Amino acid sequence: MPGPKKTINIKKTHEGLLHKDLNVPMGQPIPAAKEEKALHSSDPAVRKRAQFAENAKHFHHPKKGK
Repeated sequence: MPGPKKTINIKKTHEGLLHKDLNVPMGQPIPAAKEEKALHSSDPAVRKRAQFAENAKHFHHPKKGK
């Protein structure tokens, strides 16, 4: 019997922080150049958020509308 589905739970206060750090409006994709620059930021929090965003690209995302 399969176990419960595992999901990533992100605190509401942490949602959108990378967009805010990079001055990208919410709902728009972060440009690759900005994301790459964030991976090498001097701020460890920005680096961590950028690395999570990079890893999340490889997650299995369900199809929208289904």
